[in-house]
Amino acid sequence: MTPSRFDISISAGERLLVDVHAFPIQEGAITFLFGESGIGKSLIGKALFGLLDESEFRVRVNGMSYAEYRESAGARAARANGFFMFQEPSSHLNPLLTLEGQMKEGTLARAPDPLGAARELWRDGDRGTLPRILPVYPKAYRPSGGEKQRLLAAMAFTRMDIAFADAVDASGEPGAPGLFVFDEPTGSLDREARDRFLDRLFARFRLRHETILLITHDYGMISYVQSRHRDIGKDYRFMELFVSAGSARTREFDPARFLTWLGGLRAEPAVTAKKPLLRVEGEIRVFGRVLRFSQPGGGTGRDALAVRPGELVYLKAGSGIGKTTVAKIVIGLQNADHFRLEIDGVRLGDVSPRQYWRRHLWGKKMTMAFQHADESLNPRASVDDTLRILNMKTIQDRKGVAMALARLFDTGEIPGLTGKKVWQLSGGQKQRLNLLRAFALETPLIILDEPLSALDFESIDRVLGIMRDARVRGRAILLISHNEDIFDRLVSPESVYSLESADPSFSPS
Repeated sequence: MTPSRFDISISAGERLLVDVHAFPIQEGAITFLFGESGIGKSLIGKALFGLLDESEFRVRVNGMSYAEYRESAGARAARANGFFMFQEPSSHLNPLLTLEGQMKEGTLARAPDPLGAARELWRDGDRGTLPRILPVYPKAYRPSGGEKQRLLAAMAFTRMDIAFADAVDASGEPGAPGLFVFDEPTGSLDREARDRFLDRLFARFRLRHETILLITHDYGMISYVQSRHRDIGKDYRFMELFVSAGSARTREFDPARFLTWLGGLRAEPAVTAKKPLLRVEGEIRVFGRVLRFSQPGGGTGRDALAVRPGELVYLKAGSGIGKTTVAKIVIGLQNADHFRLEIDGVRLGDVSPRQYWRRHLWGKKMTMAFQHADESLNPRASVDDTLRILNMKTIQDRKGVAMALARLFDTGEIPGLTGKKVWQLSGGQKQRLNLLRAFALETPLIILDEPLSALDFESIDRVLGIMRDARVRGRAILLISHNEDIFDRLVSPESVYSLESADPSFSPS
């Protein structure tokens, strides 16, 4: 890992995916890499760590073939002394071995306390969760995404602890720093859990300056890192990946740009005079659990979630509690053992026929932008058809489609975009198209599940502008998001709800 700057070229067939020059990964420093999903951030991390498949990609690093780079002394030391935390935990966890077994497997078994790092990543009140999940063989649904992320982060931290112990015990010079790549390590965590992760990461970095690449969509990390760890600001830097001329490139990202923007966000006054468009009674029973709404700031003391025309309501909870489940119950995609809601004067519940939502509510009274755009987009449809199928008069011709896309896409990007199939888009492009569909329908209620995920900074700003315009036009918005740094500033405390599990046998991740 000796070079401080890397030229990286990654191609698949004839398509150039990544073409970055002088990408700064300084040995013994932390590099934060931001940018929208699907444009090559993970590819860069995997290329540097030596994980890419040469039968699938053609890779050159600093003028070397990938085979030469992987076998270089610096790359071998980086892998041997480092750790790669995958964005999708299932890529790393072994379904045939218990979680506890994996925490103590291989090199990790050398740690005096292989589970110590894991205990650091749970709040004191939630630590009973860890003993319950350690005997589990990991599955797609258990443990939760947030629990899996914490366990993988704990493995990386344990590897750092071992490297530090080796350096302290050595009689001569400490060994070469490893490369630690964290690919979206906090995407399923709430702000408190994310900040806990960052504090534990920086605590270890202060002891031994490992080489760290942290890939994330969460620009809110900038605010926390600058406020809590600015004293070692010379040891970390912020970079952003962007697309230019069809391939991904990097540039410095000035933290002051984000902090100034964040400081300018202001909450709109709460909407209280109007009758709620949506009202969900305060108790939902689903999957053997009882979910309840509460207003952490005291609010009005209502025991029901209420969303009024022109109001942005923010529903918060830790990962795995059931925020998305509640959204899908409201939209009619998930049944429950018990729930009661009222939408525009119509009362519905667990005994109501599912067909009612399909016939009378979908696309008429409510719509939803899913957290994962692939849940709602047809991968074989073109971008044009994805918008035209909504049957909105304003977006039936080429000009109307272009005008709709211009709300979240650059003008120069649109001509090459409209004829593409959805499966050809990057993750960020899919998310922008997903959001455009939801807002284009102009339904009275819009449900947004993690609307800022997969987006770069400029797209985030545009999405917030569209949300503001929709509210001005009287649309009610129910929002689910882990981006508390942003939405705690944008949403009035009276419009913030927490979702909590009333089942004492269940703990949040």
